[in-house]
Amino acid sequence: MFGDEFFLQKQGTAMGSNVAPPYANCFMAFFEKHFVYTNKFFQDYATIWRRYIDDIFCIWRGPLDSLLFFHKYLNQIWPELQFTIHYDFDTVSFLDTRIIKLSDGTLEIDLHVKATDRNSLLLFSSCHPRATRESLHLSQFNRISRIVSNPVTRIN
Repeated sequence: MFGDEFFLQKQGTAMGSNVAPPYANCFMAFFEKHFVYTNKFFQDYATIWRRYIDDIFCIWRGPLDSLLFFHKYLNQIWPELQFTIHYDFDTVSFLDTRIIKLSDGTLEIDLHVKATDRNSLLLFSSCHPRATRESLHLSQFNRISRIVSNPVTRIN
């Protein structure tokens, strides 16, 4: 139900269901094995392919038209599964990271905050366990330490 209207789901798994992430992960592993890794464009041009459930980070070394052709190919395989593509020659976001290509060709990783982020904080007066509330600052510090690759950026 959404608003006052009922919908009947005929395919897939409901969002928020406990089985949705493992189901999506298994399906995507099957999809990659049969349609991605066997593709000639992928084999020739994809140097990095990392996936977290249904989010994919890829470094493509081929011409832009080959990337767009590969994207179109993926979207023609399974009509219910449609990939979106966000590409850039210098920086791209993946999950909560921003990957930046430096002038020497190396990569730098920084935090990425989505435009929809509310920067909501857990009030210390909340009903969460005390240990959870007291570990928040350390958890956030560790998150920055693990993600941000540039030591100067990490300190600032």
